[in-house]
Amino acid sequence: MRLSILLFTFFTSSLIAQNIDIDLVKLNTELSSIINNHRKSKKLNNLEKTDVLEKAAFDQAEYISSKQKLTHEQNLANKKNVFDRVKLYNGKFSTVGENLLSIPIFPKKYSDQEIESLAYRMFTQWKNSSGHYQNIINSEFDSGGIQFKIDTKNKKIFAVQVFGTKGVEIPNQLSNNNFNLKEKNNSCKNLNFSTKLTIGNSIQIEGSDVILYYHDKEEFKSIFTNPNDGIAIDFIEKEQMKCGVPNTFDVSPIYDGVLGKPIYIKELLEQNTAENPYKLITKVGTIPSHLIGKDLVVNIVLIFDNCACEYVIPNKVNSKTIDLFPLIPKLVIPNKILSNKGIIYSDEIEFEFDKNKIIQKNNGYYSLYNDVHSIQIYSYSSVEGNEIINNKLHQDRAKTIEKFAKDSLRIKIKPSLILAKENWEKCLLQLAMENNDEMLTKPRNEIRKYINENSKEWNNYLNQQRVSKLVINYQGEITNDNSFNSNEEYDVNYYELNLRSGVFEKDIDKINLSLAKLYEVETSRAIFEEFIFNEINSNSKLVQNYAAVLSKNFTLNREKTVVFLDTWLSKFNELNKDAQFNLLNLYCKTNRNLLEYWDINITKLANVIKPYKHENKFTFFKENKGLQSNFDYILLYYSSHINDYEKVNTYFDKVYNSFKANIKNTDDRINLALFLNHWSAFGYSIELLKSQINNPKFSKEEALLLAQTATVIFDKNNNLENQKIINKVYKLNKTEWCKWQKENFNLLRNSYIKDQYCKFCNDN
Repeated sequence: MRLSILLFTFFTSSLIAQNIDIDLVKLNTELSSIINNHRKSKKLNNLEKTDVLEKAAFDQAEYISSKQKLTHEQNLANKKNVFDRVKLYNGKFSTVGENLLSIPIFPKKYSDQEIESLAYRMFTQWKNSSGHYQNIINSEFDSGGIQFKIDTKNKKIFAVQVFGTKGVEIPNQLSNNNFNLKEKNNSCKNLNFSTKLTIGNSIQIEGSDVILYYHDKEEFKSIFTNPNDGIAIDFIEKEQMKCGVPNTFDVSPIYDGVLGKPIYIKELLEQNTAENPYKLITKVGTIPSHLIGKDLVVNIVLIFDNCACEYVIPNKVNSKTIDLFPLIPKLVIPNKILSNKGIIYSDEIEFEFDKNKIIQKNNGYYSLYNDVHSIQIYSYSSVEGNEIINNKLHQDRAKTIEKFAKDSLRIKIKPSLILAKENWEKCLLQLAMENNDEMLTKPRNEIRKYINENSKEWNNYLNQQRVSKLVINYQGEITNDNSFNSNEEYDVNYYELNLRSGVFEKDIDKINLSLAKLYEVETSRAIFEEFIFNEINSNSKLVQNYAAVLSKNFTLNREKTVVFLDTWLSKFNELNKDAQFNLLNLYCKTNRNLLEYWDINITKLANVIKPYKHENKFTFFKENKGLQSNFDYILLYYSSHINDYEKVNTYFDKVYNSFKANIKNTDDRINLALFLNHWSAFGYSIELLKSQINNPKFSKEEALLLAQTATVIFDKNNNLENQKIINKVYKLNKTEWCKWQKENFNLLRNSYIKDQYCKFCNDN
């Protein structure tokens, strides 16, 4: 310390002004003693008196006296907050805190007994204030300094106590100058709590890399606008938060552990690996070699204009999407007898034509059966080029496939169907997947021109358009002769045999009965076989039952499911009401699944059947609250998928209210709370769970989830409520709560949580 002794002596000398005479040295000693005795009763260490903290305390005492208001801030940049003031006096503390008060005094000379009484009144005032009391009993603090300022004019005394945790210097830093980062200053942006938490919770460790998964690339770009804006990772070891000793964070005002090299906005965007144009997946750091294999948590330093402006501590809680309301499809049950003879199996052999090159793909099953029932050929050319050349291409490809069947497979029968054409269906689907709605309205000649001009970018899509198929149907008889592993396996094969045969025979009743039976079993893959799908997708009488079966099997082939939905949503009025209901139910289930995928190409399928286009169709079923709620749920997720935040807010409220109104048991409440956490609506989740905390049936699962969620905004809650929540989870679900805290040890930064954890979880 380099400040003069005279100045320090002035801080601690007796002050007599007008006829107010209080020995401030005695008052300091008495108040410090009361606070340390109280800490001792809580089995906490004494606060060591330090001149640095006393100087910071006197600085603030003078300021609040001059301003006549209690505030933790000052106008000068180098004294703006308590950390700045401690730093100004060359203090090296990893954490600091500050208590303030003012209290009336009388114009007289205070006796020793009256000084003791005044000190006790000050302590009591702090003790009765939740935030101040938490500073007093914070186990992390090991140092303190108290100072006073008497306001003779207004006959009151201002008191300030500054707390601190002596800092350490974490070794093996990657830079000896913080990578030239400046400390926080007035040029920093003020981000709201939700944005900071979202960024923090978007970080994941993958191997030795630290990856950011951000939901909205454009929003990210609006936050980090300057070339010198970016992110640095602070690597914290679990060892830094051991029980029995204060947390050991670096004295640096920028980091607590080991600071990683900053990555700035240009590089963050250039190394984006997200396939979805709305999203950002980018590397933000690499684990230092000496920390690989250690128990680590990564915190985030947000950099604006090369200043370390925000220190973000991730706080991840359990969450999940919510299940849709279960709706039972309506089936047509024809009066028909099924047969055990027919098309027992279908094999599909794919041919990938790249210009004049043939790549044969098949499953190899055709060799198992020799009795060929029929074959069909589906031959396609891409829409690239011109129609005349393409017509020759797909006709030639059909001949090539037929020759392969005859020469390589020795199939003598002629194809029952040869479908040879440009693959416009696939092309239009791809345009929809790419959200190119404008091009979808154009004539085909303009679409072809667009594809030709962008053939390089469309190369993968064009290859998909050229994929052709040879379908080989084998006939036989199915018997329950113990060749099947279970009765259900026999049933599936029996119903699928009848489905194939019904499609080939164009027997509507047989098809619908087979589909109705397949709805009763767990899984059917035959419903996606080429000649089955093509027939059903062109016949309105089959939509009702097929939509029902798809609602249980759509994940087996999402693309064909989307094609089916797109086809019949455009012909919605051709369907009877039960078929419409089944179609909309399938629509909701399919979209929920598609929109759960965050960054893979499958999410593009959601663009084909945009929910906004189909709101009017759900008005036909206003009386069905379950279907309406499910559609609101889809609208919510699609709005989020395309980052339409205004509609996100609208549909979130609808979904929350509809699902809240239908809570019937504990599981419903937990599922809704998990859903709220998924949307970062932590306040709603806490309110929902806390409403039941005094209920004798309040479950251990609810207690655990409430405690986990409350930690996100722990410091903002009323401290008495915090204690109530923590006490409840220790009473009802101590084992799981201790396990969760051990896995999420960043929580131990919070002194109250750490105290309770170290006391009850025996993690010494």
